[in-house]
Amino acid sequence: MKQFKKISAGLLLTIGFIFLMVPVVVLTRQDATPEDRMDAIGGLVFGFPAAAWGGWLAWSLKRKNHNEGCDRLHSTFYRLLKEGNGQITIMRFAMEAHLPAAAAQQYLDEKAKEFDADFGVSEAGGIFYYFIF
Repeated sequence: MKQFKKISAGLLLTIGFIFLMVPVVVLTRQDATPEDRMDAIGGLVFGFPAAAWGGWLAWSLKRKNHNEGCDRLHSTFYRLLKEGNGQITIMRFAMEAHLPAAAAQQYLDEKAKEFDADFGVSEAGGIFYYFIF
């Protein structure tokens, strides 16, 4: 279903922009006839809804992907907290969530502020976050 929406959004945007090119081309011509102007109106009538619908589909897919990514990060974060009895390291979170270290640290810093977590240093010198249940 997701692939169908992607293809539909792409086709609708392409068709919409092609039809929207007609008024641009016609109205910039000096020798446009009344029939050409009617073609331009037809281009607007068909092009605008197609482009708007395709844009809406693309935006909804992007929004859904963003929400799924946030849900995945949250579930990974809470799972690792449970497994580590409240302790989590940047490296472990980055590996499990498939994030770069800087993004993982930023996410954990935000969660640490949100939940008033403590920071600590392990024997190996790594920084860990300690969340109190």
